[in-house]
Parts: sequence; C-alpha cells; structure tokens
Amino acid sequence: MTNLLVTSAVRVRSIVYTHTWQLALLLATFTLAAGVFLLWPREPGPATAVQTLSAQEVDAAQQRFVIVYVSGAVRNPGLYRLEARLRVVDAIVAAGGMTETADQTCLPNLAAHLKDAKQVDVPFAGRCKGATRKAKLDINTASRAQLLTVPGMDGALADAIIAFRDANGGFASLTELKSGLGLDKTLYQQLQKSLTVP
Repeated sequence: MTNLLVTSAVRVRSIVYTHTWQLALLLATFTLAAGVFLLWPREPGPATAVQTLSAQEVDAAQQRFVIVYVSGAVRNPGLYRLEARLRVVDAIVAAGGMTETADQTCLPNLAAHLKDAKQVDVPFAGRCKGATRKAKLDINTASRAQLLTVPGMDGALADAIIAFRDANGGFASLTELKSGLGLDKTLYQQLQKSLTVP
C-alpha cells in the first residue's frame, strides 16, 4: 500500500514537472478570463425611479419646521430651526436658556406655539417693553391718599369723590363723575384711565 502511494506521488510530481509551462498557461488563462468577466461593462439595470414630491407634500414638510430668532437675555441668541409643534419655552431652551439678567416678570408667553419667521425676545431686567399697566383703582374703595396718586386728581376732587360715595352709597358708574360731580369731558377721560367701578 505504501509503495502504491509513493508510486502515485512520483507519477504526479513527474507530470507537474514535465508540464509546468502548460499548467502556468492554464492558470494565467483562467485568471485572465475571471478578470475579464468581473470587469466587463454590463447593461445597466432598470433605473431607479426618482421620487417626486407633490406641492402639498413640500408644504407639509415645510410646515413641520419653523425658523425663529431668539434674542435678548439668553445664553446663545440667534436663529434656530425647530419643529413647528414646539413652544416658546422650547426655543428659549434651544438658545441655552435664560441668563441671570433676564426680567422674569416680563417674559413672552412661554406656552405659545412657535411661528415661522417670528422673534422670541427675552427682555433684560429693567428693559421690559410691554410693562404691565398699573391696575385701575376702585373708585368706591380707594382711600384719599390712593385717589391723589391718580393723574389729574387734586385734593378738592378727591374730597368730592369721597363725599359723593358717602352720600350716595358709592358710584354705580364712572359716568357719575360727570353727571354727579360735573366734571368736564377732558378730565373725565383722563380719570377714566386710572379709575374703575367693578
């Protein structure tokens, strides 16, 4: 058995040595054929259809995002592209949040929805543009000192208002300043800005 294996190995070795150039040629031919096969240009497959969006889909995509300008007392003021579903507070957070110099009493409506191309301004302390108006005084309960803080009011008129209240059980309407106390239209309009009858 061993002799048979040795004989077969010798015979194979003899064939390889005697046909070396033929084997090399066969190997080179195979390699060349494989390279040609792999590199040969092929017919392009069916073209992938380009997806086109309708005008409605483009509008819907644009409506998903808004660009807002966040300014004032925030850490990183600037333009921000945010989802349209977000609120003003989210724009302020995106800008790094408020600084210590922000006027906490004069903030924009933090719960409002963001709108495209709008400005979200966080005012600095002492620079509130939309300062809250002074509350109107109740003409029926205001003291004399409070009445004297009203623009256009003098001591005599404050005393007359208090006397009218005492005599008539209070003012039923502010128009009684004209009908009951005889004030002219100009002074009445001035007082009307600061006084009220609840």
